[in-house]
Amino acid sequence: MRIIIGLVLALTLACAPRPVPVAAPRISPEVLAARLSEADRLASRGCYLCLKEAAAAYASLLADSGDSALVRKALENHLMLVSREIELRIPDSGARDAAEQLRAKIPLAYDPYFAALDMQANPLLAGGMTLQSYRAQREERLAFVAGLEAAAPESAMKAYFFIAAVLPLRDFRELKPTVDGVLAAHPGDLSLKYRMLAFQPAYSAEAARALVGQETGFGEVHLLMGQRAFLNGNLAGAFRELTRARELLPDSVSIAFALANVTFAYARYADALALFDRILASPASTGLESQVQLARAKALSYLKRHADAIALLDELLVKDAGNNPGEKYYWRAWNRLQMAQAQLAYDDATTGLNAMRNDAIYRLAGMASFSLDRPGESRAFFEEALKMNRADCDSERYLGLLDSAERSWKPASGRFSVAASCYEAVITRLRSELAVYEKDITGLSNGLIAAKRAEITEADALRLQSINNAAAASKNAGVVR
Repeated sequence: MRIIIGLVLALTLACAPRPVPVAAPRISPEVLAARLSEADRLASRGCYLCLKEAAAAYASLLADSGDSALVRKALENHLMLVSREIELRIPDSGARDAAEQLRAKIPLAYDPYFAALDMQANPLLAGGMTLQSYRAQREERLAFVAGLEAAAPESAMKAYFFIAAVLPLRDFRELKPTVDGVLAAHPGDLSLKYRMLAFQPAYSAEAARALVGQETGFGEVHLLMGQRAFLNGNLAGAFRELTRARELLPDSVSIAFALANVTFAYARYADALALFDRILASPASTGLESQVQLARAKALSYLKRHADAIALLDELLVKDAGNNPGEKYYWRAWNRLQMAQAQLAYDDATTGLNAMRNDAIYRLAGMASFSLDRPGESRAFFEEALKMNRADCDSERYLGLLDSAERSWKPASGRFSVAASCYEAVITRLRSELAVYEKDITGLSNGLIAAKRAEITEADALRLQSINNAAAASKNAGVVR
């Protein structure tokens, strides 16, 4: 494959494009130049909507002229559209077919960029292949990208494709001087500024705000701003930016999925579920189905549609068992425990431990084994949960119950006292969070407000129960002495 790529690059990037037959123009050179300049201006604005406007402008010009420079610019604009549709998961607008038609007029010259689109649609992932195969493919892609680098100064499109392809493959600190040089060759093109913002180490909130100030149609920049706000725990900012992004680019699955995740974080589970369903109905969701379906299962779980969640997880564990199996077993165990299916919950939790280890799944396995009257296993699971998270109030309380069952009153009293203090700390934190959400006058936080109040009520009941249990255990310890 390395030899084939080398031959393609040698035939394409090292040779000048063949001349394009020029049809007799039906407009004057002056009018052509003016209209071409306007189309170029639209393309340089860089946003997906701008590129679509530019595509229409170029198409109108192509109906009146076969100018070779026009053909190349129209083709490059279509290639940019296809690249952006892959990035944003927007259903095919026909830009690929339009690019293929123009490609025929410029044989070989743009073949590497069509190959780059195919690579973009199939990113290099370490999973599913041997380390040796991964390294071999990475080296092939690095060789391929080296060819794109040589042509990057020629146009903003070629620079965009080079930057998009090289950033995931090489160390950014080492690469930065090269990238800076490429960017300097195209200072007025906003698509390149967006491309750099989309690379996490180069993201700047100030630069993002400046870019949407320059071009208000940049829905993809609002997506980046929303994703960063979500990562920083700013739900309101994330919802605002992603809602604006979706208004501009309603067909983008990437935007819809990001917004669905924020909606889920707001505890608006029914709304999130509806968004997940719409995403799955889009042809652009291909390759994302497993993530979306797992998110649907979680939404169904919180909506207390336990049977539906279990049925969906059954399906995922058959069709997609190799992708996040631990999480799928955890959620099926969680739902089964809610339905008092202790043995099935135990089976799932212990199976899930083969693929995932955290305090939540250990605690769940402990609860299931406690319900099955397996005290030894239950104790081991709760102790493992506490090793991972000392603030696991439930595991501490269950260990107190296990000590009490064994009539180990003094350890039980200590466990219950620690659990009571733990719940008190949780309540303090939850009340602080609730106070913040109650200041939200938009209504977005209503689900979170209800959820936090319910958590506080439950934690307070468990706190009081732990205090009473500690007192009873302490009294029993005194009697035994």
